[in-house]
Amino acid sequence: MKLEHYSDLLHADLTTAEWQKELTEQLETIFAHPSHGHFNKWLAAVDSLPKAISTNFDFTKGVAQVGHPDDLDSEHLTDTINALKTLSPWRKGPFNYCGIAIDSEWQCQQKWGRFEKHLGKMRGKRVLDVGCGNGYYMLRMLGAGAEQVIGVDPGLLFLAQFQAIIQTLKCRPNAHLLPLPFEQLPAGLDNFDHVLSFGVLYHRRQPEEHLSQLHDRLQAGGTLYLETLILETEEHCELVPEDRYAGMRNVWSIASPGFIKHQLQSVGFEDVECLDQTTTNLNEQRASAWMTNYSLENFLNPTDHSKTIEGHPAPVRGLFRAIKPN
Repeated sequence: MKLEHYSDLLHADLTTAEWQKELTEQLETIFAHPSHGHFNKWLAAVDSLPKAISTNFDFTKGVAQVGHPDDLDSEHLTDTINALKTLSPWRKGPFNYCGIAIDSEWQCQQKWGRFEKHLGKMRGKRVLDVGCGNGYYMLRMLGAGAEQVIGVDPGLLFLAQFQAIIQTLKCRPNAHLLPLPFEQLPAGLDNFDHVLSFGVLYHRRQPEEHLSQLHDRLQAGGTLYLETLILETEEHCELVPEDRYAGMRNVWSIASPGFIKHQLQSVGFEDVECLDQTTTNLNEQRASAWMTNYSLENFLNPTDHSKTIEGHPAPVRGLFRAIKPN
């Protein structure tokens, strides 16, 4: 990965010299000393894929599309598929890459459908997507009309997948994935109209600290959209798993909607609403040819899908909206 991929962001009018210097140093360190041993292999796969071959894209549909089948040389179709498969597992999506269907583990169009109905007008909005994965929701936000979307996620495989998708286009979309932990974002990167935090809160040891940091990145009057695991109860309570939850080690707490509303209010948010509660089913999250590892089915009680294999309540996800006061 090269710093030139971030040239538009680093030289945008909204940045300061201090902000540019800090981010440049962070990216240089990450690319010089990658945290994952397969990063160079992934970069080689990305580099083997076509660049700037198409003006065709559609981020308004459930399957995020880049390119057209005619953009690919049929003689190299197998090599292209193999390069994309090298970037497996594809957990977020789905994508259509020049006619190649990338069938991801998460069918993110379902979550997007629950979320999109609550979005207002997006024209001219700046969006921060925290824990953005490979950028599926970033692209959907652009499709909804956002002017600029910045995603942050330290996963280097996600960065490689994102680059593989967007480098196909002759005109780079105004979306930038920073391979940083959210907590390491430069201090000047704030003043967003919308902040998204999907599937992150329950991975934080100090959830209120995370919510406070999200609050700080919004401009006055800005909107937080928070999606997280919840306990489906009217009580104000939380579950703290002793070991794993649905096979995951790093789930520190799962709270009820009322508890989460209180947390949001305690860090300064107003007009807090729980917009949706949906049980995750095996159509929304499952293994596929592009993600062949264990998935949700393997972590539910085989005789009672209302419970995880550890005996906890099965995954239910809540979507919240909260406003930073003017």
